[in-house]
This record gives sequence, C-alpha cells and structure tokens, in this order.
Amino acid sequence: MKRRKILILCIDAGSHDYLAASHLPTLQKLAKAGFYRHANAVIPSVTNVNNVSIATGTFPETHGITTNYHVDRTTGRGEFIEDNRFLLAPTLFETAKASKFADQTALFVTKKKLLRMLETGTDIAVAAEDPPSEYIPIVGQVEPIYSIEINWWLLRAVQETLRKDDPELVYCSTTDWVQHKYAPDAEPAQRHFAVLDQIISEIVDDDPEREIYITADHGMLAKTTALDPGRLLTEHGIPADAIPIIKDRYVAHHSNLGGAAYVFLKNRADTPKAVKKLLCTPGIEEAYCAEDAARTFRLHSERIGDIFVLADETTVFGELETAVEPTDVRSHGSRHESYVPIIGYNSPWSATDFEYNLDIGRLFLESLL
Repeated sequence: MKRRKILILCIDAGSHDYLAASHLPTLQKLAKAGFYRHANAVIPSVTNVNNVSIATGTFPETHGITTNYHVDRTTGRGEFIEDNRFLLAPTLFETAKASKFADQTALFVTKKKLLRMLETGTDIAVAAEDPPSEYIPIVGQVEPIYSIEINWWLLRAVQETLRKDDPELVYCSTTDWVQHKYAPDAEPAQRHFAVLDQIISEIVDDDPEREIYITADHGMLAKTTALDPGRLLTEHGIPADAIPIIKDRYVAHHSNLGGAAYVFLKNRADTPKAVKKLLCTPGIEEAYCAEDAARTFRLHSERIGDIFVLADETTVFGELETAVEPTDVRSHGSRHESYVPIIGYNSPWSATDFEYNLDIGRLFLESLL
C-alpha cells in the first residue's frame, strides 16, 4: 500500500493580496492541478491562535490558545504564551504517531515560541530563529529573525529533511516580518514570495505525489490610528485595562499594535455600559462581552477578557500614553485580516470541504479515525 505523506505550509500573513501581486508559477500550478479556496482564519487573526488551530485541527474553545499574551483574570498576572503549558488539545503529530499513521513527524517554524508550543509528538523540530547546529553545514548560515532570508532558509531546511528523512507528516510555519514592512506590490515582498515559490517547486519535483496544503494564519493591512480601549474607558469613568492580543516579543514586527484586544474591567458589573461606550467609539467595529465572544468566535471562555473588541480596517489597539494616537504600521488581528487562501495539491478532498484554515488539520485527523 502506498505510503501517504503530507506537507502543511502556513505562510505567515500569506493572504490573497500577496499571492495575487507576485509571480508564483508553482503555486498557480498546484492550485490548477488541485484547488484554491478562499477561506477563513480563526479570529482573533494572530499567529498563536491560528497556528495552534491548524496544528490541532480545533478551535480555541478546544485547544485553549486565545492570544499571544495571556492575562490571568483572577490575579491580573500576564505572561507571553511561548510554550505548551496552555495547550489543551493534542497536536497532529501526537495523533499521527499514536494512530500509527507516521513513523516520523517534523515541525519547522521560524519563531522559537511556536516550536515550544507545538513540538510534542515530533521526531524532528527546527526553529530557524535558533536552528540545530547540524543544519548549518547543510542549509547554510541563518539570517536574523528580522530579515527576508530567514524564511527561505526555513523552507530549504524542510527540503533537505524531506530528501534525507522523508517524514510522513511535516508542518512548516514562516514569519511575517516582510509583510509587516512591505505592501503586496513592494519589490521585497514580491521577491520574498518568488523565492518561496521556487523552493516549493523543487520540493514538488522531489516528490510529486506528496499531499501539499498551503494556507496562511492571517492577512496584513496598513493602519493609521492606534487606540487604547482600556484608557478610553477609564477616562469615561469605567476603570479598565486592555491588552492587544497581538502582544509578543517580536515588537519590531508590529510595535504590539493589533486589530483585536481583550478588555479587563475593574468591576464586571460595568460590562454593559462599557460595551455600549466601545461600540460608540470610532475605530471600534465590534465589542462583545466574554460570554458572547466565546460563543461567537469559539474561544475558550476562561482565557479571554471581560470584553473582546475588534477594530475597523485602519485601526489598531495598544497600550498607549493617550487614548487615541496616529500611527503608521502594518498589522493584523481584526476581522479584516481573517480571510486566507488554502491551496490543496494531491488532496483527497475538494475545495468545498474547507471553510477555515484549521480544516486542514481537522480533516486529516478525521481521516485517521
């Protein structure tokens, strides 16, 4: 019986507009031979939430990762989510090994935090940000995390591992420094995607029968206004703090400004009037109490704030010195960055089987039953 082999590639911020703006003959060929689906990312449209959703095949209500930065609602203590302590669902790798689907599984990521979050069940685990020394002679020296070249290195590491070890299940996730800095029509962005496309071409040539799924965790848009919902509410007599869901250590990417935030109220009885005030504020498109947010977006109800807010297309949320400030940043997190492509090649499924990027993981898990 022919061995089934799968490669899942999550191109961080690899949204439709970036793919359409670049010359990508390989991706076009894969889409023509297979399918191209306009699908949804999980909201909030940030890296942690969506990579974990894809790599577990579940929504945050099940896997428990609702943000890049967790705040304990009882103690007020906050910490970056950079390991698997908060993860409540098994990874695809764990299930693939337990079901005897795979003798070998592999995880390739640019950011170290994703490695620590998702590596359980892997036989090979590589973060380009801090790669294993044995990869340097094979793939070459790694450029800094804030570079175009680091994602190319990552895909070349995937290519060499596929050639050498041929693992049955491979998950790869890049980083989005390029998209944070450059619009789709900018030359560096187009060059970034062109080289990724060429490496993918070589991977396909090496093993034309491997199933390949290419998607994104979110999109990316230019922002002109920054808003602090916590400060805004406090100034209107409703004491509160707000944490942007995008908050992580990669500040050079986005300055910790993103299109979604959790609001923590000093007094939860203020929730109705706080939601009303937020919905009347320019730049805020949606505001939900915790119960409604968990139900609407399938979030883990114990791991979100008292209020969940989403920004309009040109606004981001942050922890600011004043309630509203001008800004010039490319970022994500809102509903506007939650539309992503899915390319499937050699897939047993059709485009209509996919509504969310996480359906790649979900359908794979169902096929193991």
